[in-house]
Amino acid sequence: MKTFKELTAEFVEAIKRKVVYRGGKRVVKKVTDKDGYKMVGGKEVKMSPKEKIARKKAGKIAARKRKGKSAQIAKKRAKSMAKRK
Repeated sequence: MKTFKELTAEFVEAIKRKVVYRGGKRVVKKVTDKDGYKMVGGKEVKMSPKEKIARKKAGKIAARKRKGKSAQIAKKRAKSMAKRK
């Protein structure tokens, strides 16, 4: 059986801060490493099986769309990189 310190250490390791830019502004966001968990109001919450399935389906559809647009994305990226040089 794990001690309280070991459990809290595990919990702290699972939650990390991530810097994202939204609308040109820097936002520090909390994210979790654990599979099947999400962040709700700064706390780690277990996802329902229904939500897991919905996310899996949405991920597959998004991947299919991304694959179709990959050439277009690469062209735009190359164009913007050329502008930066």
